[in-house]
Amino acid sequence: MFELSTLDLLLFAATAYLAVITLVRLMRRRRESIINDLAKELALEQKRLKKKRKNEKRHKMREQMEQQQRQRRGAA
Repeated sequence: MFELSTLDLLLFAATAYLAVITLVRLMRRRRESIINDLAKELALEQKRLKKKRKNEKRHKMREQMEQQQRQRRGAA
């Protein structure tokens, strides 16, 4: 039927090797891209949470100060 010569087998093996190497390189690039994107998102989320906690703390302190002022006014 169809027989492959030694040259055909070598060319097939070389082509398969190049295809696998190319695929691995593309996958590594994609992985690095995803990791970088996730790291950026994580940093933004951490900043957002830090800002939220800071605002909550300010709000809580403001409420405490207002409550103390109301108590002083009520005592006076």
